[in-house]
Amino acid sequence: MTIAEKLRLEGEQRGIQKGMQLGELKGREEGREEGLLLGKLDVAQSLLKMGMSRDAVLEATGLSEDELAQIRH
Repeated sequence: MTIAEKLRLEGEQRGIQKGMQLGELKGREEGREEGLLLGKLDVAQSLLKMGMSRDAVLEATGLSEDELAQIRH
């Protein structure tokens, strides 16, 4: 194996490793965001069951109308 081939191979390996790390971080961030949304939806559902108005629930949770529409109560 020539020096150039060895350097190319090392570069590819570093690139693959870096790509995997970035993908893992992106996956964690997406999971965290999904978890936050599910938590807000759970709280919103409880508030609606307690009789709180939709407008008050929207303000309290920071959910959008579309997000709140996901709840079936």
